[in-house]
Amino acid sequence: MKTIHLCVSVRGLLHHSDRELRNFLKWITGDGGKPFASVTALRAALMEELSQGNEVLPTGPCEGFDYKTGCPGHEQQPGDGQ
Repeated sequence: MKTIHLCVSVRGLLHHSDRELRNFLKWITGDGGKPFASVTALRAALMEELSQGNEVLPTGPCEGFDYKTGCPGHEQQPGDGQ
């Protein structure tokens, strides 16, 4: 069995309206796990991610995460419970 962790598209987030992004402020956090103070700050952080070549962001911990393609997939042994 293979586990593949979710990720989110940076460009996809940027296509959302300010109103939609305001709702996302509840669950999107910056470095250190702190929520963004405003939609403007979130948009700036997303643009910074793109400038660094990052197309996708992890939605949680993922060993070997690739910021262009996402989770590489993780083989699981039966009973791992991951």
